[in-house]
Amino acid sequence: MKRYIIYALVLMTVLVSCHKDDDPEPDVIDEPQVAGDVTLNVDVVLPASVQKQWQHSIDWAMSNIAKSQQKLSRKIKLNLRYHNEDTDNLDSLGYRLANPQEGDDTCHAIIGPYHSSNAIHLLRYARRNRLPVLMPTCSSAELQRTNALNTYAWFLTESDITQCEIMITAARTLKTTTVALVYSDDSYGQSFRDWYAYYATEQGLRIAGGAHSYKKGDDLNEFMQEVLTSANGDNTAVLVALSDAADYRYVCDLCDAYSNTTAIIPICADTSLDENLFSNDDFISFNVGVATSASLANGFPQTYYGHDFLYPVNGDAQMYDALCIIALGAAYRAASPEQCLINGKQVKYTESPYTVGLTDYMRAVTGSEEGLSTQWDAAGLATAFDELQAGRMVTITGATGPLCFDSDTHTKILNTAYMLWTLNWEIKYDVDNPLERILPVLYMSTAGTSSEASTTEFWRLDKAWQQALDENIEQHVLPLATDNWAVIISPSTTWSNYRHQADAFAMYQLLRNHGYQDDHIVLVVEDNLAYYESNKYPGEIYVERGDADKGALVNDDVRKNVVVDYHFNDLKPEDIADIMLGRQSERLPHVIKPTESSNVFFFWSGHGGNREGPLWGNEDATEYFGTQRIHDIVSEMNNQNMYRRMMFAIETCFSGKWGEAISGLPDVLVLTAANPYEYSKADVHDKQMGVYLSNAFARTFRNQVDANHNILIYDLYRNLYRTTIGSHVTIYNQQQYGSVYEEDMSDFFPK
Repeated sequence: MKRYIIYALVLMTVLVSCHKDDDPEPDVIDEPQVAGDVTLNVDVVLPASVQKQWQHSIDWAMSNIAKSQQKLSRKIKLNLRYHNEDTDNLDSLGYRLANPQEGDDTCHAIIGPYHSSNAIHLLRYARRNRLPVLMPTCSSAELQRTNALNTYAWFLTESDITQCEIMITAARTLKTTTVALVYSDDSYGQSFRDWYAYYATEQGLRIAGGAHSYKKGDDLNEFMQEVLTSANGDNTAVLVALSDAADYRYVCDLCDAYSNTTAIIPICADTSLDENLFSNDDFISFNVGVATSASLANGFPQTYYGHDFLYPVNGDAQMYDALCIIALGAAYRAASPEQCLINGKQVKYTESPYTVGLTDYMRAVTGSEEGLSTQWDAAGLATAFDELQAGRMVTITGATGPLCFDSDTHTKILNTAYMLWTLNWEIKYDVDNPLERILPVLYMSTAGTSSEASTTEFWRLDKAWQQALDENIEQHVLPLATDNWAVIISPSTTWSNYRHQADAFAMYQLLRNHGYQDDHIVLVVEDNLAYYESNKYPGEIYVERGDADKGALVNDDVRKNVVVDYHFNDLKPEDIADIMLGRQSERLPHVIKPTESSNVFFFWSGHGGNREGPLWGNEDATEYFGTQRIHDIVSEMNNQNMYRRMMFAIETCFSGKWGEAISGLPDVLVLTAANPYEYSKADVHDKQMGVYLSNAFARTFRNQVDANHNILIYDLYRNLYRTTIGSHVTIYNQQQYGSVYEEDMSDFFPK
C-alpha cells in the first residue's frame, strides 16, 4: 500500500527546472587582510551531521560574499568557528561566547543551534550584550513567542504553528479524513500539540485517537489501536513531530504495521530529514514529510539542484541567508559607525547595554523599506555591498525569498516556504548524498507566490468546493449590518492594576477612532487612577510611553475625552445582564440596544481565577462573574435577536473558561488572552511610574486593528498568539462563526 501511495505522490510532483544560472560557484577568494578590512568571528553551533548537510550552502554563501566585494576597498570577512551541538556543553559555550576571557577572540555573532530545545542555552547569555543569535531552524512557537521582543534573537523560519498548518494541508492533499498526532514531550513538540486540533477542525478533518506525548521508549501500540478504532475505516494521517530523528523509524514502522484495513499514513515534521535515517537500503515506512525550503520564485532551489542534483531542505537556504545578513549588517556598520537608522529612525536604548551593536545594524538592513532591490546571488550581493558602503539602504531578497521580517524588532521572518516531500526508493543509496532520495511533491507557504501554493487560498477553495457539492451544509444568512455597539469592562481598582483600566480606556479610544459614537459604547471602569497620588501625570492615563512611532495610540493620554458610564464599584454582577440586554432603568440609564442587524463587541480586562475565569474585582476578589452567567446573557441575546455577530476579547488569567462557556452559540467569536488552565502576563512596564501600563494581548489587538481594520481574524489571532508572552491566546467557537480565513475585523471596526 505504501509503495502505491509513493507512486501516486510522484505523479503530483511539481516540475522544477534544473539549470545552472549565470552565477556559477567561484573559487573561494583568499585575499590577505589589509587595512580597513573587517573580520567578524562567527560561531556556528550545529550537530556535525547538519554541518555536513549544510556545507554546500555555507561554502556557497562564503564564496559569494567574497566574490561580491572584490572591487571594494573595505571588505567584510567572516571567520567561521564550528562547535558540535550534540557534544559541547552549550551552557558553558554560551557563557564563553558572550563573555570572552582576556586573549580570546571576540564572538561577533552566533549561528545556531539546530534544535529549538537547545536555543535557551545560548539566548540566556546573548542577552547581556545583545549578541546576535541567528537560528535557521529553531521553530518552537513558545521559544519564538517568549523572544518576540528580543532584538538579538533572530528566527529565520516561521514557527511550527505554520508547519503544523502545512502538515494538515498535506493530510488533505493525501485525501485523508481523520488525523492524529505523535509529538515529543518538549518545547518543539508542544507547538504541534497546541495547534494541530485547531487546524484539523478548520480544515474539516476528524480527530482520531487524539494526541500522544512521546518519550523515548514509549510503547505506542495502545495509542495506535485507539487511532485505528477511531478512524473507523477512514484513511488517517498521523502527524509525527519528534525532536530525535531516530524515533521516527519506530513510529512510522508502527503506522505501517497497523495499515491493514485502513491506510494510516505518517506525515513527518522537518526534524525527520536526518541523513542517519537514510544511511542504508533498509526500507523505512516514510510516506511523506514537510521541510523548510527556499522560494522557487527567486531561483535558489533550481540553482542548488543544478550543482549537486539535490534539493535544499530544512535550513540550507536559511543558513545561506544568516551568513549574508551578518555580512551586510557589518558593511552598514562600517559605512555608518556614528548612527544606525531603521527606516530613518535612530536606534537607541534606555537600558544596558546602551551602545548600538551589530544586531541593530543587521536589523536596519532587514528592516529597510527603501533603496534598490537586490538578490541573494553574487551579483545581487555586490549591489547591496556597493550601496551600503555608499551609505544608501537596500531592500534585499534572500535565498529563502523576500526577507520580510516583523515590524517590531525586524528579526522574526514572516513567510517561509515549505517542501512537501516523499522518498524515491528507486534511487540507489549514495553514501555521499544520503538525501538524494528526497523527491519534492509540492511547495507551499501561507502567503504563496507565483511558484508556491498558498495554504490559505488552498483551504478557502477547498472549503468552497465542499460547500458547493454538499447540499446539507447549513449556511448562515446574516442581515446587512446597520450599527455597532460595545461594552467595555475593567473590574480592577488598585494602582498596581493600572494596566487593566488603561487598556479599557485605550479600547474605548480605538472604538471611537473606528466609527463608534459614545452613546453606542458602555464603559465600566472605576476611574480612580488619573488623580491617584502615585500618578506622575495627574489626570492622564497611558498604555505606552517612549519616542517610537508604533501607532496612533502611542504616547496619547487614553483617558482624554473619555465618557465613563459606570464606576465599577457602583455595579453588581447582575447589572451587566441588564446592560447587555437593554433593560434600562433609573439606576442603569446607559445600556446597549442592539438589534438583529447590530454587531456587538465586548472587551473585559482584569484578573481571573482557575475555576470560572474573570473575577468580579481585583486579584483578591472571591466572587467570579460566572461562566454560566455569561453563557445565559449571550444565549438570551440570541433568543431575542439582539445581535448579528458578536465578538468577545477577554484579557484575564484563565479567560479560556469563558471561551468554553460561550462555545456553541451562533455567530459569536471569542478571543482570550489565556487558555482555561493558565495565567495571563502583564507586558509594558514603566520604571518611572512603577507599574505595568498594558497587557500584551490588548496592546497587540489595538495595534493590529488600528493599522488595518480589515485584518483577517486569522491574521489577528496569529499575531496575538505570537506576541502574547507567557500565555496561549486562544480562539473559540469559530465553527459557529465562519471561516477565520475569510472573515475580517471590519464587522466590529467599520472604518
